[in-house]
Amino acid sequence: MQFSQALFIGLNALRKNKMRTILTMLGIIIGIAAVIGMVSVGGGAQLLVLGELQRVGAANMVVVWRPDEVEENGKRVPNRSSSKLEYEDVIEIEATCPSVKNVTPEISGFTLPSSFAGMQKTINIAASTPSYTEGHNWSVVQGRFFSNEDVDDARRVCTIGTEIQKDLFDGGNPIGREIKVAGVRLTVIGVMKEKGDKMASEGWDNTAIMPLTTMQRYFIGRDLIGVLFVQSHSFEVIDQALAEVKLAMLRRHPDADKAFEYFSIKEALDSVERVSLILQVLLGGVASIALFVGGIGIMNIMFVSVTERTREIGLRKAIGAKRADVLMQFLSESVVISLIGGILGILVGAGIGAAASLAVTKFLLPDVEWPAVVSMEAAIIAFLTSAAIGIFFGLYPANKAARMLPTEALRHE
Repeated sequence: MQFSQALFIGLNALRKNKMRTILTMLGIIIGIAAVIGMVSVGGGAQLLVLGELQRVGAANMVVVWRPDEVEENGKRVPNRSSSKLEYEDVIEIEATCPSVKNVTPEISGFTLPSSFAGMQKTINIAASTPSYTEGHNWSVVQGRFFSNEDVDDARRVCTIGTEIQKDLFDGGNPIGREIKVAGVRLTVIGVMKEKGDKMASEGWDNTAIMPLTTMQRYFIGRDLIGVLFVQSHSFEVIDQALAEVKLAMLRRHPDADKAFEYFSIKEALDSVERVSLILQVLLGGVASIALFVGGIGIMNIMFVSVTERTREIGLRKAIGAKRADVLMQFLSESVVISLIGGILGILVGAGIGAAASLAVTKFLLPDVEWPAVVSMEAAIIAFLTSAAIGIFFGLYPANKAARMLPTEALRHE
């Protein structure tokens, strides 16, 4: 018997028992849908982190800083190196690192009191150069960002986030007005685009950004750079950019490999990918229990089908059907049930993943849009898994039917 004939006979038998077929498929549909739904929610974690990093310009970033402590002989000890981050390091990296497109020197991590016309507010402080806007993917929506001339002259100017504009200026136009930050008067020259308090940008809208030299002269009193944010041309060349930056720093500081630490965003993404994979495996493993139950349902209904059609099996064998023909007939029924259930399960699972992601966004993480990711690989694996379930759980009943003797089958009542 050809496979197409066996498939036709199997489909015809399934059509005669529509309700039973649908109920049998339901177990596979629920199992596949649960796996696809949970895996899609877990897979969204990596996409969410990558999207947040791209939103703040950090998806292809290398970070360089001088830590207070370094590791020595397996222990953390004070950093005794005399090497410091300097603006000349920025110049060296820009001149000698072809994989680098932007270098942003920065001082940040300060919170200081500010005031305007009797209104007071504690704000975050950052200091940098004009490259800051490209380095952090953050633009001005009102006024302007400070220029190289502002940096060269250490002018007392700043741009502010929308939260500062709202609280100190009641949402009005702050351009040209002076705010007092820790006793130092700064003229507001621009308002930054609203970032929102999301994962990677919490507190950004409550930040005032001033020229690097202004911070050094009026606030910390010394020539200090806290960190260098180095952007590569693309995510693909971030490792090459990191190697180039390390060489550039060694040319300027012989002990750079000990005095400074380096961090690639790719390392963070690799960690997120591992966590995401573990999450998907765990969620998928729990959900796959439903698949096992669905497989048992297929086996059970196939036993019932074999019992009901015993005389049909005997008659077919009596007129010349071989054992392989009967085996293929019943196995095709099992596989068809499983495959149709798998396809429907993939569609339902995609909907479950989208609904679950929406629920996470709405009720658990209202400030984050959690994406649902149904990859083609997951869909293909789910499809093949449903086929394997049909074969595995349908093989024993089909084999039982194929092994029947015609005489015994024809005597069955």
